[in-house]
Amino acid sequence: MKLNSDLQPKVKINAPAFKPINEYTRDFDLTDVFLFEKGQPFEQFKNLRNNSPVHFHEAGIGDSEPGFWVLTKYSDIEYVSRNQKIFSSQLASGTTLTLGYSQEVSIDQLFKSALDHMLGMDDKLHLSMRNPHMKFFTPKYVEELRKKVSIKVTELLDKIAPMGQCNLVDTVSSELPIFSLSEILGVPEEDRPKIKEWMTFLEMAQVVGATQAAEKNNIKLDDDQQASAPDPAMIAMFTSIVNEMFQYGRDILLKRRKDPKDDLLSVIANIEIDGEKLPEEYLDGSWLLIIIAGNETTRNSISGTIKLLTENSDQKEKLINNMELLPNMVNEAIRLISPVIYMRRTTTEETQVGEQKIGPQEKVVLYYGAANRDPDIFINPDMFDIERDNAKKHLAFGYGRHLCLGKHMANMQLAEVYKQILERFPDMHQSDEWKVVPNNFTHSISEMPVAFKPE
Repeated sequence: MKLNSDLQPKVKINAPAFKPINEYTRDFDLTDVFLFEKGQPFEQFKNLRNNSPVHFHEAGIGDSEPGFWVLTKYSDIEYVSRNQKIFSSQLASGTTLTLGYSQEVSIDQLFKSALDHMLGMDDKLHLSMRNPHMKFFTPKYVEELRKKVSIKVTELLDKIAPMGQCNLVDTVSSELPIFSLSEILGVPEEDRPKIKEWMTFLEMAQVVGATQAAEKNNIKLDDDQQASAPDPAMIAMFTSIVNEMFQYGRDILLKRRKDPKDDLLSVIANIEIDGEKLPEEYLDGSWLLIIIAGNETTRNSISGTIKLLTENSDQKEKLINNMELLPNMVNEAIRLISPVIYMRRTTTEETQVGEQKIGPQEKVVLYYGAANRDPDIFINPDMFDIERDNAKKHLAFGYGRHLCLGKHMANMQLAEVYKQILERFPDMHQSDEWKVVPNNFTHSISEMPVAFKPE
């Protein structure tokens, strides 16, 4: 089985074959990770959606590819997501915005692994990877897991109860998805704190790469960017931590090949395609994907929702008075937060998105947060409305063949944690400025200070 990471450099990404029909001049750079350190640039997305919904964006610093088409309208993103044969995830990665960091030794394995997983596959190959996972994401399995999740949430809230204040990310938001994920995977309890540490460092990957790329290209960071940039000691630690993560993942997956158990790790380890087990490099990619995908949506949605409830006290009061609105609130919060910022596709032939013609082997990027605030779909799209009748139409989990496997598991965890927080700490609110890691792939909240009446 050929590796995507070996094939990718051989795929030539073309410059636009057709002139962009919209002459909109941007004053922002979506490849700049520092643009995202205050949260997603929703106002910029709005400007693009209004003025240039299919917009050509030049390449980022050090990127070997000639730029990409930015999609910000819901209908366009839905269309691209439905048409896998024309818009490929495999031809040149489904997740990588730029290829400029691939030459950086410190994150080379991380970069390669980001190409070698099922989000970078199409058709039969993608289904061969995806279908074996399904056993662990059925409604029955999720409902059984709910019982364990409920107990875990209670334990987490018991720990913070006497404090009256805490960083919700450290104490709850990062802990719950790691617990749920580890239960599904079969990660031993004593090893689970390692996943939390790895996740913290993985969220830094882009800012590490961006800092290195800026240095390599003699670009001076401004004072704010420099404050967010990691120092050399942190970069050295980053490399060591990432290596440790991959070594652990490969070791435990190879153990499951020899001695399978009733867990998702064993399923991943023993997937066969055309009668052959996955190469070890795809085990690395699968391990990376499950660590990120199993954490990001839930982790950042919990923290982001507390922010939304703090800023919209009327909606919070409405929810407390009618908890039957909770499932819809979960969808509405995810719509506004959009924890996964984009996915990438590559055209396989000449095509058209909206009114814009696009040539073959051109890069197309789907910005979910922009689609989720499209007024053509959502009335008053920037408003947090827990009774919104089409909240569940959001694209935060993707759409089509690549719809997130863990969608129902994420929703279950979110509903359980909000239910218990509002029952025990109805006055919990954001008490200080949040911190967001500079990252243009995931909305990575690193600090969410909250205060509440202690028990």
